[in-house]
Parts: sequence; C-alpha cells; structure tokens
Amino acid sequence: MGTLSIAKQQMVEIARVQAFNANVVIFDEPTASLTESEKEQLFIAIRRLRERGVGIVYISHKMDEIFEITDRITVLRDGEVQGTVNTKDVDMAQITKMMIGRDLDQFFHRAQGAIGREMLEVRHLEKEGLFSDINFKVRAGEVLGLYGLIGAGRSEVAETIFGVRQPDSGQILFDGEEVDFASPKDAIEKGMALVPESRKEQGLILGMGGRVNITLPHLNLFSKMGISDTRKELEVFDYYREQLEIKTTGPEQPLSDLSGGNQQKFVLAKWLCADPKLIILDEPTRGIDVGSKSSIHKIIAGLAEKGLAVIVISSEMPEVIGVSNRILAMANGRLVGEFTGAGMTEENLINAVSEVQLQSEPKPPVVDNPKIHELKRTVQ
Repeated sequence: MGTLSIAKQQMVEIARVQAFNANVVIFDEPTASLTESEKEQLFIAIRRLRERGVGIVYISHKMDEIFEITDRITVLRDGEVQGTVNTKDVDMAQITKMMIGRDLDQFFHRAQGAIGREMLEVRHLEKEGLFSDINFKVRAGEVLGLYGLIGAGRSEVAETIFGVRQPDSGQILFDGEEVDFASPKDAIEKGMALVPESRKEQGLILGMGGRVNITLPHLNLFSKMGISDTRKELEVFDYYREQLEIKTTGPEQPLSDLSGGNQQKFVLAKWLCADPKLIILDEPTRGIDVGSKSSIHKIIAGLAEKGLAVIVISSEMPEVIGVSNRILAMANGRLVGEFTGAGMTEENLINAVSEVQLQSEPKPPVVDNPKIHELKRTVQ
C-alpha cells in the first residue's frame, strides 16, 4: 500500500468499507484525493449503503458535497456544536456563517500588485512516464495556477523543479540563472520553497511543536557554533503565530493536536521564515475548513504583493480561478491550455483537461465472468 498514490490508497479504504458489514460508517474527508469520477463512484457506494439501512456520518469541508449527499448537517466550530439543520432547509451562505461565525463577503483573494521580473522559466522539461515537454514562466508578484485532475503530473513537475526528482531532459532557469538542483537543499539555498501536497507525511513532524517545525529546515539561521539560539526561534514562532493567526497553546504543543488549517499555516511559516523568492504551494487548502481556506487565500495574495513568485497547484477549480493571475491546465503529463483574465472559467478548464483525458484513455474491455458477478453479489 505504501507504494500507491494517496488517491489509490483512499480508494482501497473505501472498498474495505463496502466489504465490511457495518451498521454505521464514518467517512472523514473521503474525497480529499479523489477525481470527480472517483467521487461519483463513492457517492453511488454511499447511497447503496444507505439503502441497506446503514447510518452514514460524512465529514467534509467541501460544501457542494455536503449539500449533495446529506440529509442533515451538524456544524462544529472550535470544538463546539453550532447547530443541526435539515439540508433542504438551508443554503450554503447560512452554513458558512455557522461555520466561521460571520458572513464570508469575499472568499477568494487575488493579488493586485505589480508583476515584476521573470523569476522561473521551465524549458522542455521531461521525466519519462510522468510528464513531457513542459514549458512555462513565472514572474515576481504573480500567482500562477496549475490546474489538473489527480494523476495529471502537476506534483511531479513541482518536485522536479525543487530537486526532489531529477529530469531526463530540459532546462530550469531560476532568477536569470540556469540551475540543476541535485536535491531540495540546493533549491532552498537558492531561494525556492515547496509546500507539499501531504502536510502530514511530507510537510511536518507532527509529534513536535511549532517552534521546531518552523526552524528545522533552516538551522544555519538559528544556531551559533552548532548550538541552537532558542530565543531567536521563539521570536520567529511568535511572529508567524501572530502574522498567520495560528491557534496554538504555545511553541511546544505537538502539531498533531492542531486542526488541518493551523497545521498548514505552520508549513507556510516554515518556508516564509527563510525569505524565499519563489514558493510552490501544492494543494494548499486540502482538508481544511472554509474559514482557514479564506485565510490562506489572503496569505497567498499577500505573498505575491510582496514580490514573491507563487505557483498554486490545485484540483479545486473555484480556488485556482479565484487566487490566480494566470492558469495553466495540465492533463496526462502535458500542458494543454493557458488562460488569463476572462478566459479563466470553469468551462474552459474542464474542456482543456477532459478533451485530452478522453482522447488518451482507452475504454476498458468488457469481461463477462460469472465469478465476478458472484463476488459482487457477496459484497453487496
């Protein structure tokens, strides 16, 4: 299982639930790593479980899913129940107000600053089996959105730029200089940062506190003659706790105790304290509540307005449209479209990625095996 992608691991978990004869099933953010087609299959499975008399608890921050799949909604905020309502009797605005305690006047925030010099250029980047002929540029003060379905190759491109993977061919120019990063350490030293897709496995040490998590990648900035400068670490911790509005009891509270939104803010703080020139954010709001999403969208816009070049990788169309100055669409390891201004619409993005998807995915063969039908009846 450890060799599978997050999305495939999630599908195996869902299959296990269907095979287990339970009276109640709790789904905790089940679509966080699923494509739209996989989500529809999940919803079919949930409806079948309901028809069998199974009680379903469905935990999600995705409002469209809540309204599509549920009969009743219970809202929690800061560990306290804010109320329970019938789904058919409320709308999204009412639920949002219950979740964050106020009206959400402007959910998305787009950077409004001046676009500066070219910070990153990727030329004909290729990695066999993952992506091919990737070409794009990002400027200082710009938020470039990279949209695509899961498996499109977006994260793999980001990891290659950051030195996690080595390309088979192509060039990467950073701040006017051709670079060949042998490891992420090289990229960090040049002024690049990557907030990874999975904060729990790749972005944080959950058993340790915020002070250590922020400073660990930059020990040279917080030590003298090999001895940590704890006072300086605490100053940085206090600064980012205030700037990013992080809710924590103190610098040593284990990050495993915090909400997903506060954990994600610590990942951001970890990279911001090194003053990068470019930051890549891979699914920056996955699995966090609507209030924290809005807060992180503000942070993204603020970073660009301060002159950073920002790349936002997201599989949520409203998010990538709402925060980006320009969007690249990606499918099957290739860039399939570029959109700006009025061209940044959900329809254009769907058309760009789905046309390539349909052309490249062969239809599965139809197999009429009596044993398969027998197994399906047993599982049902």
